[in-house]
Amino acid sequence: MTREPKRMLARWLPPTAPWLLIVTALGALILAILPHLNFLGGGLIPVLQALIPAACLAVLVLSVPLLIFRKTRLPGLIVLVGALVGGFPALVPTAPMRDAQSEPPTILSLNAEVGGANVGELSDLILARGADLVVLVEVDEAFLAELLSTRVAQELPYRSGTVSAGGIPGSVVLSRYALVDEGDVPLPAGVTVFDHPIVQVDHPALGPIRVAAIHPFPPIAGAADWHESLAAINDWQAGQTDLPLVLAGDFNAGYAHPAFRGLAADFANTAAARGRIPVPTWPATGSIPAFTAIDHVLVRDLAPTSWERVQVADTDHFGILARVTTP
Repeated sequence: MTREPKRMLARWLPPTAPWLLIVTALGALILAILPHLNFLGGGLIPVLQALIPAACLAVLVLSVPLLIFRKTRLPGLIVLVGALVGGFPALVPTAPMRDAQSEPPTILSLNAEVGGANVGELSDLILARGADLVVLVEVDEAFLAELLSTRVAQELPYRSGTVSAGGIPGSVVLSRYALVDEGDVPLPAGVTVFDHPIVQVDHPALGPIRVAAIHPFPPIAGAADWHESLAAINDWQAGQTDLPLVLAGDFNAGYAHPAFRGLAADFANTAAARGRIPVPTWPATGSIPAFTAIDHVLVRDLAPTSWERVQVADTDHFGILARVTTP
């Protein structure tokens, strides 16, 4: 490099305090490698990975004033690169989209927070949006009896089997069309108490499809069980090649987690219809804004046409309304 370009570079990137370079370089390195760490660290690593989208966004905002001032431009560049590299794996992968010629089938997925979700609002949502399939986790039979005492019972007369008692473990699939109950996703004994019902639905627009409600153990309560649950779900889905497959529910994981990326690799995330930036789905209540996208509707051999985040009172998760069609 000649003397003049060196002087120009020195003017644009003047010397910076060594401590600031060390701090920003360390932060950028952590952001860059965190999405690729596939060990648990006593449960700390999955929790930190869930924060990656929000952290990268915050660092991107922070880099702006650093880049404006000459003496902090180099640290600004460092953290900008760290945020871009760390945030890329957390983006929603692109997926082939289809513009449906008629009203496409609608899937609603919601964590009802131990059966506390407002039944009236949920019923109105199901009926107003004409949901063909509804996947609910953290429900019990009392909650379902109240929901099915409304007109939802006429619109969605078919369901998977009796849910586990206690509210937290219960999961169900409700359907507008006839279904065959295929039991539960096989998970190792002792790994989870949550239901993972599987049904085969004969849908007039989509043909026969398989739908599974997904709700692995949360990492904050037991990281090893969480990781093993996702691995078992991944093993199961790999063998389900005879029909189009829908996985819907609260995955307690997102694309910042390597275990989820492995599970979702062969699926289209219906959220791709909304864009590549993940829209957070938890928490939906309280003073902290939603910061992590852990609720998903994944499809294989189907194509998403639209995706929408919806809210039902008295649950800490946002719901998902996804429309899909044949590829």
